[in-house]
Amino acid sequence: MKGKQESQLKAAARAGSVRAMHEWALLCDHDERVYWLRLAAEKGYPPAMFRYSLECNDTTERRHWLKEAAEEGEIAAMYQFGLESESLEMRLRWLTRAACAGHVPAMHDLAMECPDPLERQCWLSKAAGEGYVPAMYALAVECEDVGERNRWLMEAAANRHELAIRELANLRGVRVAS
Repeated sequence: MKGKQESQLKAAARAGSVRAMHEWALLCDHDERVYWLRLAAEKGYPPAMFRYSLECNDTTERRHWLKEAAEEGEIAAMYQFGLESESLEMRLRWLTRAACAGHVPAMHDLAMECPDPLERQCWLSKAAGEGYVPAMYALAVECEDVGERNRWLMEAAANRHELAIRELANLRGVRVAS
């Protein structure tokens, strides 16, 4: 974005467009970015709430804006708020919301927290099916069927997952250099 487009974006931000405030903030240096993100967050724009939370040094303020953005449906905020939640119940609630909304790393992390083995395998399968390499490896570890296990190990190894590469090498009796 150059010249005229940038000045139009800045003018729209100054005129009160929360989306323009957010977009303009992403082009600014730190102090100005924080100013525009906070302004857009305070006006209720969920993407700005999330991005502003990432800029906060104060934990209480960070959690406030993460929660606000998550409650407004910002999927990345749901995931981050879930990761940062101290109670297992809260963590599972927010990771589930993010996973159900299609956030692939949330699917994997939810599976890793899940006490129910069938539900864990379901979420791992979804994340692995979306190409998430850590889920491929975790699914291989979970698989009781040797064919499925090898399939997911090979898939993870093909995507350069170090543990999968080593495990396949061990199965084949090949030594892997460190």
